[in-house]
Amino acid sequence: MELKSEERSGQVGRDGRENPGEAKGKDQAKRIGGLISCVLGLLLGLGGIVGALLGGVTEDVSTGALAIVLGVLGYSLGTRRLGATTVVLGTLVLFFVVAASTGLVPGVAPSGHGYSAQ
Repeated sequence: MELKSEERSGQVGRDGRENPGEAKGKDQAKRIGGLISCVLGLLLGLGGIVGALLGGVTEDVSTGALAIVLGVLGYSLGTRRLGATTVVLGTLVLFFVVAASTGLVPGVAPSGHGYSAQ
């Protein structure tokens, strides 16, 4: 028993790190990266909604999909609430852009299929 307790107290740390300051810096860098990706995702999501409201400026759902991907990245890097918010906004953007492009949103005309009538 005595031998095992001496072995455990002789270990460097619980997770094997010698310098706990390095771990703190890495965690901060991950959170900053998560924050940046979430903010970019939120801006893309809001841009997709504004583009759809301006009368069919964009029918591209990639803004919503990219917002979801950036939100998941931010969530995995440590910004949990902001990442979840970004994913929810990206999902709303997907539905809103598709609804606006088909004419289901009042005040926004459907864009049409692009073929000329003959």
